[in-house]
Amino acid sequence: MDKRAKFSLILVVELILWNTVLMKPIRLFSVFLHELGHAGVAMLFGGKVHSFQVNLDESGSVLATSRGWLASFMIANGGYLGGVLLSALILWLGHKYGGKYVLGATAIVIVSVAAIFSGVSMTLMYAAIFSLAVLLIFMTKNSSVENTALEIIGVGALAYGVYDTFVDTILFELNKVFPIVRGWTSKEVTDAVQLRNLTGIPAIVWGVAWLGISLMIIYSFFLRHKGKGAAKKTAFRPVQGNGTNFGPPFKK
Repeated sequence: MDKRAKFSLILVVELILWNTVLMKPIRLFSVFLHELGHAGVAMLFGGKVHSFQVNLDESGSVLATSRGWLASFMIANGGYLGGVLLSALILWLGHKYGGKYVLGATAIVIVSVAAIFSGVSMTLMYAAIFSLAVLLIFMTKNSSVENTALEIIGVGALAYGVYDTFVDTILFELNKVFPIVRGWTSKEVTDAVQLRNLTGIPAIVWGVAWLGISLMIIYSFFLRHKGKGAAKKTAFRPVQGNGTNFGPPFKK
C-alpha cells in the first residue's frame, strides 16, 4: 500500500472514531502543536514565553511577551498555521528518517516544553503519558509499528488542524451573523478576531486564508511524494502585566 492510500485509510478510520475517547490523545496532541506554534513564533520574534498550557477539555493557552505590532501579527498566525506545518513536518521527517527517531524527538520536545513552561499541571501529565506511550511503542522493536504510530498521530493532527480552522474560525464567525447554533458564543478574543483588530480585515477572511494555506500545505506534501511517501482553539488577547495571552475562544 502506497503512502497516500495508507494515509487516506488512516484518515477515514480516525474520522469514524473522531468523537470517541480513542481520538482524545491525538486531539490533545494537535492542541499542543497549536500552542507550540504560538510559543515558537513568540520566541522567534524576541518574545519570552511565561506559561504554556494544554487542558483536558482541548483548550490551551500561551502567555508570552509580544514586541510590537509585527510580532503580535505573526504570533496570532502561528497557532493554526504552525500546528499544520508541524504536523506535516512530523510526517515528512518520519518518512525520511523513520518513525522511531521522530517519535523520540517529538516526545523529548513535548516533555521539555511542558517541564520548562507548564510546571506541575495537566500539560506535564499529558507529556509524561505521551512519552510513556512512545516508550511502549519502542519496546515492540518493530519499525512498522513505530512508523504506523507516527502516521496515525501525524494524520490525526493534520485533520484536527483543518477541522479546527474551519469550525472555530469560519463557522464560528458565520454563526455570529446567521445564529443557527444558539449559545455558540465566546467571551474570549479568538486569533482571527485579534488579527481583525490588528489589521481591520474581517475575522472570517483570516479563517478562510488559514484554511486555504493549510490545504495547500497538505496538498503539496502529498503531491511531492506522489503516493510513495508522506506528505483553541485559541484566542489571542492582551492581558495586564508583562505578557500577552494566547488562549482558547471557548471550551468544547
